[in-house]
Amino acid sequence: MQWRTGALPPLLFAGVIGNAQDPVWSPDVANIIYTRCTSCHHDGGIGPFPLMSYSDVVDNGNVVAQAVTSRHMPPWPADPAYRHFAGENVLTQAEIDAVVDWVAFGAPFGDPLLEPDPPVFAPGGSLLDTIHHVVAIEPYTLQYSSDEYRWFAIPTNFPDTVYVNGIEVMPGLDAIVHHADISYDATGASAALDAQDPLPGFNSSTGSPTYSYYMNAWQPGGNPLRYPPDWGIPIPPGADLVIEIHYGPGGAGLTDSTVMNLRFATGSGPVRPVHVGWTLNDSPPVLIDGPLEIPANTVRTFHQVRTLPNDRSYLSICPHMHRLGKSYKVWAVIPGGDTIPLVDIPQWNFHWQMYYTFQHVQVLPAGTVLMSEGVYDNTIFNPDNPNNPPQNVYRGPTTEDEMFLCYFIWADHRPGDEHILMDSTLLVGTGDRMAAPSGPTVFPNPTSGMVHITFPTGSPAPTGLRVMDACGRLVRSTTLRTGSGELVLRVDLGDLPPGLYVLELSRERQRWLERVVRW
Repeated sequence: MQWRTGALPPLLFAGVIGNAQDPVWSPDVANIIYTRCTSCHHDGGIGPFPLMSYSDVVDNGNVVAQAVTSRHMPPWPADPAYRHFAGENVLTQAEIDAVVDWVAFGAPFGDPLLEPDPPVFAPGGSLLDTIHHVVAIEPYTLQYSSDEYRWFAIPTNFPDTVYVNGIEVMPGLDAIVHHADISYDATGASAALDAQDPLPGFNSSTGSPTYSYYMNAWQPGGNPLRYPPDWGIPIPPGADLVIEIHYGPGGAGLTDSTVMNLRFATGSGPVRPVHVGWTLNDSPPVLIDGPLEIPANTVRTFHQVRTLPNDRSYLSICPHMHRLGKSYKVWAVIPGGDTIPLVDIPQWNFHWQMYYTFQHVQVLPAGTVLMSEGVYDNTIFNPDNPNNPPQNVYRGPTTEDEMFLCYFIWADHRPGDEHILMDSTLLVGTGDRMAAPSGPTVFPNPTSGMVHITFPTGSPAPTGLRVMDACGRLVRSTTLRTGSGELVLRVDLGDLPPGLYVLELSRERQRWLERVVRW
């Protein structure tokens, strides 16, 4: 049965997609690939080959089918059964089956009239919707084959205070950069050390850097950070940005050109200060069963505990371990005893250390106890173990050492923060998750105007559509009259000013939301 919208305003238009038993490129597989894969697989992205067209996907069809079947791709180490996050990039079984069957059936093209346009990315492959300032290190040729630390002081010359509202790190040497962090120094001390070293940047033999404020931590696989429109990290005029890069072993002779893209808060009102830091660390008293030592041929478990001194509104969480990591789970116990799950990574992957942004700002009151459990595998059964045979491993900064840290991004709480929507995937009003196979997909995103919402066969038909701006204000509302079947709803946002919007589809007590960027 074809879904139909009946008499609707120009906001929506309905069309039929391909048969679910016989997936086609246009629009079935194209929407899956463009929504789930191209953010990495495009020119300038971290994927090893582009997936920006029908021919790109056909040329790599068997590799794509194997990667999605094994759930190796798209990368999303956090367990969606424990906690959902903004931009959750997890394929449903229906999506996996569609891709695999499409490859097996000879990659049929489908209806050319329904083929979506591929997403458009900024020059250089950036995933930020807007870049106000680019922080680029002077190209640096690594001097050592062992772990190497280098700091780069870069002047800003900002005449006024700016508020960093988004940060994206684009490492020049993906396989070598162990971490790349950014701070600012308002004293000039780091710039003086940089000037003393004949090479770009400086190391500890020249001196230790000065940090006025620590802004961001990036690890392999890290994704861009985005804050609510009126939140940001202030950088005072005249401050220098200091980029700290830890290069892992094996990089001697290679040249790095790491870049950090910054987006600024641009509103006319006051901007809320954002706090960042390693709230859970691997030293006592936070590490309650240390020291962090993993003897050879053992599997060891450690725990962290920390009590919050004030009410906080959390945006994101980012656990960090090295190559012996096996799993990392973090939760909160609020006053009164209720437990709030924060993140669970059941199979740690050193190469995909992401920021997980909460769908709504997560408010935790004063007295909340943050708790964690981390497991380390220092045996021959850990394929990522850097030592064969296994060696005793201790807490330390190099790649062969270990760490047990969890990075948080938050602001001091204000009433109403819990209603700030960062993004949402497959939410329902009861707090449960809508069955994944019946979830719709949205493409393209970002968009210049038109977006397509695609529904699988037999999924519950939505009865309402609301469009809200980034502050949760209702922009428009529409009642839908639909049946069940397969449908593409076309939503025209072209008459709205550029910005962040939330599409909310609802049916009885269920709702599904997706953040859409109109550029």
